[in-house]
Amino acid sequence: MNRRTGRKRIAGLGLLCVFLQAAALPSSGLDLSFKLSGGYSFLVFNDINRSQQGWVGFHKKETALVPGWMFSGGNGGEVRGGFDFEGEVLLNLTPRWAVGIGSGYSYSEVTESRSIITTVQKLAIPWVYIRPTKVAATPLVISGYYFLPLGPKFQIYVRAGLGWLWAKYVSREAGRKASEQSYTYTSFQSASGRGALIQGGLGVKYSQNQNLGFFCEASLRRAKANTFRGGNGTLYFFEEYDSFLDFWQAKIQTWEVAPAGETFRSVRKAVMDFGGFVLKLGFFIKF
Repeated sequence: MNRRTGRKRIAGLGLLCVFLQAAALPSSGLDLSFKLSGGYSFLVFNDINRSQQGWVGFHKKETALVPGWMFSGGNGGEVRGGFDFEGEVLLNLTPRWAVGIGSGYSYSEVTESRSIITTVQKLAIPWVYIRPTKVAATPLVISGYYFLPLGPKFQIYVRAGLGWLWAKYVSREAGRKASEQSYTYTSFQSASGRGALIQGGLGVKYSQNQNLGFFCEASLRRAKANTFRGGNGTLYFFEEYDSFLDFWQAKIQTWEVAPAGETFRSVRKAVMDFGGFVLKLGFFIKF
């Protein structure tokens, strides 16, 4: 375990100890709240998008070189933005201070319909190709809150938290004749990874009554998952050279050892970056 990982674990355990000790304090002045939210995260997964465009570029190059073939449309789609859902239990230590522990689900994907590209073979038979791709994460976050009243109904609050992230990457490639209904899948990649998470946010809360409140929250998150493992291998990002097409294709694939040789470049472990700007709406329920 390196020093950075050790510091993160110590900090996380420290916050957890604070939460547990606070929970054991006398009940006077303490209460529990449940916070539930959904929102949108502005994310860009560079490794995934480069591999999507590499796949499109391969088909364009192939159809351009083969007599009688034609590339007729489609851009393969990009993974930009995602949806976030979070549930959290808060222990209100005072009217202004609270600590919380929560989890949720964050995902982003290129669906079948968004990843469609089409080519026409030399026998004038149109073919349809797809590359649906999805990346998802489940975080565990410990947070501290400070609430500042703005009146009888409104509060603003500041949130700071850290935790861990478990992520999964899934991508498939398939094709079919345009006249057919079902696809034949030719490639499947699946791998899981994990990483640390740090976030800070600012929110506005409106109290409908003593037990129910609504909020809007904006936050910045830093969260990278790496060392993805799938089957017996590690997920790598790299570019592979196709001498027939004279084309370097960006790829994400699982290999037992890192790809090496003259036909490979830019080889490194794939990284999925869930960091970015997040907007959430939700509600508080006080028990």
